[in-house]
Order: sequence, then structure tokens, then C-alpha cells
Amino acid sequence: MWLIDELFDRVANITDPNQPELGPMDATFLFAMSTLILSLPIERLEKHRRREEAGEQGYMDDRPLDPVTAKEVDAVLGPDGTRFDKSPVYISGAWQFASIEYVAGQNLAVEFPDELAGALSNPAASAAANAISARQWINCLRNALAHGGIVYLDEDGQQAKGGVTRMMGFVSAIYPNGNMRKPPERLIALRTTPSHFRRTLQKWVCWVQHIGLSERLAA
Repeated sequence: MWLIDELFDRVANITDPNQPELGPMDATFLFAMSTLILSLPIERLEKHRRREEAGEQGYMDDRPLDPVTAKEVDAVLGPDGTRFDKSPVYISGAWQFASIEYVAGQNLAVEFPDELAGALSNPAASAAANAISARQWINCLRNALAHGGIVYLDEDGQQAKGGVTRMMGFVSAIYPNGNMRKPPERLIALRTTPSHFRRTLQKWVCWVQHIGLSERLAA
């Protein structure tokens, strides 16, 4: 986060010399940096909750090292847990959430579905983001960042092909019985702006530091 805060103003004025029409590289910078900021707490704590409940041990599991912190993470990101708008990282009006049925053969790398773009632009998408759980919010982000489900969007929420990025999309999928070898049943997506995403990351880091997780992971 320190690197983001130190470099962001410079990055916001840097364009690809070969493609200046794409605008500043602020969204690309945030996509890259946030992967590390968001992934570690999920991969090393929250992800192993159900393994622990089943009496199993994850191979990179921080839960036994600091049960108090693990319980704090559970309280905010648990499966039945806190609504996103009640979580420590919430910013009013910053996020939109939508879900649509997956159509066989859809390839979002080629064409961002109009149905999904429209659902994210609907005023109901902000209320939907408020109502999802913090766990669903962070896991959608984590899955999108880890598996390439990121989308550069323009000011209308459409794929920013050859133009300036104004919004950032994070797309994940729901699979039948969790079987990722089958086509997904639904697509779920979050949307925000680069400035709101940066503010959310700042709140996330403040929370991680508050519960002591940053010291544990650094050790």
C-alpha cells in the first residue's frame, strides 16, 4: 500500500508510448498491486476455515499460528458473516454487484455481455453490493485477480476497447456443485472505479494492520 500511495500520482500520468489512446495506467497498476494485498489473508487464513472444521490441515495455513486473528477474520469474512456494507472496508456507493446466468460459449475476453454491463449500471447494483456478504465480496475479488477475471471498462461500463479505462470489473463464476470441470452456471461481477478501489485497498490495509495480520504474514 505504501508503494501505491507513493507512486500512484506518477502512474496516473503515465501512458503506454505505443498506445497513448488507452489513457493512464492507473487501473493496470492497481490490478497488479492489489493481487498481493488481497490474496494473502484469504489464501492463508479464510480459505482454510472449512478444512479446520473438518479436522484437516492446509499446507500453508496461518490459523494455528494466531487463533485470535483467525477468529477476527472469521467474524468479518465468515460464510454467514458480515454484510459488505457493515464491514471495515466498505465505502458508500463505491461498488456495484450483479449476477447473470452463464450462456454456453460466452467469452468475456472477447465481448463483455451487454446483460452484465447493464445489470452493473442499474441503480439496483449498488444496493446489491451493500447486501452481499463481505466473504462473497472478497472471494469474488480474489478469484478474479487470481484467475484473470479482470475487465477494463469505459465510462459507460462497457469494455474499454481501445479507449481510456474509467472503471474496473472483477468477474468470477459459480459452478454446479463447485465442479470447475463443468461450464459455470452463473457469472458474478463487481465493479468500481480506480479511485474507489484505491480507497478500498487503503481501508483493507488499515483493517489488516489493526488485527495484527500484517505482522504475522511478514514474519
